[in-house]
Amino acid sequence: MSAVFSVAIWVFAQKDIQSIFPVIKSYRKVWNTLEPFALYLTIVFVLFALILAIVGARDTRLDRPGYIERFLVFNLSSKIAALPMMFTAIGVFVIATLWTVYHSFTNSRMLPKSEFIGLAQYERLWSSDRWYMSIENLAIYGVCSLIFSLFIGFMLAALLDQKTRFENTFRTIFLYPFALSFIVTGLVWQWILNPEYGVEKIVRSLGFDSFVFNPLYNGDIVIYGILAAGLWQGTGFIMCLMLAGLRGIDQEIWKAARIDGIPMWKTYIQVVIPMMRPIFITTLVIIAAGIIKVYDLVVAQTSGGPGISSEVPAKYVYDYMFSAQNLGQGFAASTMMLVSVLVVLIPFAYLQFGRRKYD
Repeated sequence: MSAVFSVAIWVFAQKDIQSIFPVIKSYRKVWNTLEPFALYLTIVFVLFALILAIVGARDTRLDRPGYIERFLVFNLSSKIAALPMMFTAIGVFVIATLWTVYHSFTNSRMLPKSEFIGLAQYERLWSSDRWYMSIENLAIYGVCSLIFSLFIGFMLAALLDQKTRFENTFRTIFLYPFALSFIVTGLVWQWILNPEYGVEKIVRSLGFDSFVFNPLYNGDIVIYGILAAGLWQGTGFIMCLMLAGLRGIDQEIWKAARIDGIPMWKTYIQVVIPMMRPIFITTLVIIAAGIIKVYDLVVAQTSGGPGISSEVPAKYVYDYMFSAQNLGQGFAASTMMLVSVLVVLIPFAYLQFGRRKYD
């Protein structure tokens, strides 16, 4: 009943309903003010009803009555303490996501408005050369970042796992870039790759006058200059994850492999890496999440240039929402980014939880 009441308030805030009932239209400001709260409460009440329905279905199959009451009352203080965080999570993630998807089908400009235009924003999005360039750059950056981050991170972890001297020093050096913000990393690598006082000038000062190295000024390879900065910052964290996984391998496995005369590289490929499958899955998800939302490095190094050669989806969304004042186009682009996140999360959820039923 509470959900129905909240839906009624939300319906009264719609222009089409107000045009049919003039009495409702006279309180338009009140309905428009209550509209977001009504939508929020509707989702909360519906979710709560679903929980009660699920618990109630379990209650009918139990010999002991009162399962719902015990479920709600047991550890009641912790449930009450968790309510603010639960409402915040629902409001920030669920409702904000649905609100964004809904307004991606509208003609929202500077401010959101409920003028439904169907798939027009998506048609404009996929007809934009800038969006296609951002998708291409994200694909190149993503594939290369996944491959090189995993390879370099695992190799560094394997080397440190050999109980080398000064291991703590090397681990700190490799992990230190991860402590920096992406803006700082982008500025540092902008200086390094600048032909006036970076690598190119240093090499030319050594006598190689014909040496040219200016990836940030070449539209064909600018994304690889951004990739170098991303790898420099993130590989140390991947190394730590891999090292933690390697340290969890039973030493008896290494001893058995040495006794059997199995080469070390074959032990890694056939024994160690399969045992580290959960670590690899977690690492892949972390890398993929960082790839999809890459923004700071691009802004700090190139601001999307030269031209639109280093555009990425996150920058496209930001520019349209806050610079071009075209919320509808920004919402459409952010919805496509949400789809890409789901493409990553759904296989991860299946690998982590779906297969347990058959193990």
